[in-house]
Amino acid sequence: MKKRGFIIAFIIIAILLSGAYGVGTYFVNYALSPASESDQRVVDEEDEIKLTGDVQQQIDDNADAEFIKGVDFENKTRPMIVSQDDSLRLKGQYLDHDNVHQWVILIHGYKSSNEEMMSYGATYYENGYNVVLPDNRAHGKSEGEYIGMGWLDKDDIACWVDWINNRDSQAQILLHGVSMGGATVMMASGDRLLNVVGYIEDCGYTSVWDIFASELDKRFSLPTFPVLDISNFLARIKVGYDFKEASSIEQVKNANQPMLFIHGGKDDFVPVQMAYEVYEAYPTTKDIYIVDEAGHAQSKDYDVEAYWDKVFTFIDENIF
Repeated sequence: MKKRGFIIAFIIIAILLSGAYGVGTYFVNYALSPASESDQRVVDEEDEIKLTGDVQQQIDDNADAEFIKGVDFENKTRPMIVSQDDSLRLKGQYLDHDNVHQWVILIHGYKSSNEEMMSYGATYYENGYNVVLPDNRAHGKSEGEYIGMGWLDKDDIACWVDWINNRDSQAQILLHGVSMGGATVMMASGDRLLNVVGYIEDCGYTSVWDIFASELDKRFSLPTFPVLDISNFLARIKVGYDFKEASSIEQVKNANQPMLFIHGGKDDFVPVQMAYEVYEAYPTTKDIYIVDEAGHAQSKDYDVEAYWDKVFTFIDENIF
C-alpha cells in the first residue's frame, strides 16, 4: 500500500509540475518572444480608457504628420552596429553634425523598432543634436531571441554609449525613451553611464513584474500567484533576468543626473500612477509632465509643440 501511495503521489506531483511548466512557458513566450502576438492587445472594456473622438482625431493627425517627418529623417541616417557581451549584434542608425558634442540616444518601445523614434530624431537633429537610434535586442534589425523589457536593454544602451564615447571624447549624452524605452532609460540611469548627462523618460513602468501583473489581470483576468511566480522562475532560467529585479524604481534611486518624467493621463496600458511612483523615488533634479488627455505613448502626438517645449525647456534649464 505504501508503494502504491508513493506512486500515486509521484504521478500527481509530476502532473502538477508539468502543468506549471506549461503555463509558465506559455506566458514567458507570450510576453518575451518577438514572434508572439502579445502586441495585439485586447482588454476588458472596463479596463479601457477611451479618448473622445476629437482628441483621438487630433492625435491621429499629428501622428501622421510626425510619421512623414520621420521617414524623411530616416532617409538621411547611416547604419551602425555594436556587439553585446552575449555576442548579439545590435543594429541602429545615426546622424551627426560636424563639431557637435551633444548627443541623444532614442529608445523605442515594445514590439516596435527605431522607426518609431525617427520623428523624435528629426526634432533633436534640427535642434543641433547628434542622434543615435538603436533597434533594441529582438526588435527591428537587431539580433536576440527574447525581449529585454528594459533590463537587458540597459546593458545594450551601455554599448551605444561606448560607441559614442569612442567617437567623441567630449560627448554629452542624453537618453530619451518611450514606453519600454522609457523603462530602459530609468533602468540605465542607475548605472551612471559615462558622459550621460540627463534623461527623458516617457510612459515607462515601475518594474517588469508590475507591468506584467497589470496586464495579466487586464488581458487574462488571472492573479499573479501562481501564474506570474512560475513564469518568473522560468524566465530566470530561459531569458536570464528576474521580473522583480528588473525595477525602474530601484534603479532610479541610484541616478545622479536630471530626469524629466512624461506620461499620458489616460494611459490604460502603463497606469499613470506608475509615473508618480518613479518620480517620487528619483533622488535628484527632476520634473514631471502629465498630458491629461493622452493615452499610452501619445503625449507627443497630442500636442507636438507643447511636448518639445517642455523637453527642451527642461534640458536648457537643468542639463546644458
